[in-house]
Amino acid sequence: MKQFIYLFLIVIFSCEKDDICSDTKQTTPRIVLEFYNNESPEDTLDVPELLAVGLDRGNTEIPITNELIMTRSIIALPLKTNDTQATFILFENYGVEEGVVSGNRDTITITYQTNNVYVSRACGYKTNFTIETVSITEDSDQWIRDSDILITEITNENEIHVKILH
Repeated sequence: MKQFIYLFLIVIFSCEKDDICSDTKQTTPRIVLEFYNNESPEDTLDVPELLAVGLDRGNTEIPITNELIMTRSIIALPLKTNDTQATFILFENYGVEEGVVSGNRDTITITYQTNNVYVSRACGYKTNFTIETVSITEDSDQWIRDSDILITEITNENEIHVKILH
């Protein structure tokens, strides 16, 4: 019986409170973009029917999340943890007709460095990012005019990292 009590105490005291990765633990943050009016750069701007599609994720275009298909002024996009560049197509006035995505599309490319940070035994590692550049591919119907990196270190999603002028 004594051995059972000792074994029980060893098991109880060897567990750490971080053996379960809770929803409140920080995971790999996404880059947060906020849209502003190009003619009045202090004013935020809602982009109508916004859709973000990540490229270079295999050979297909994958929608980031259905919650991005709406009018909004802020979006959060996931960066690749195993690369130093991510490219996204942002659609304004997004729609689908006969399985084809339509709307005004602009392409942005984000280059960055990665830094793996240990969170806990249960959660493992998260990746933080350091933004180097945000570039916009020019086209004849461009709705994204410019960008400005506000915060280079991406360690959480509680702040705006990049200002996008529309």
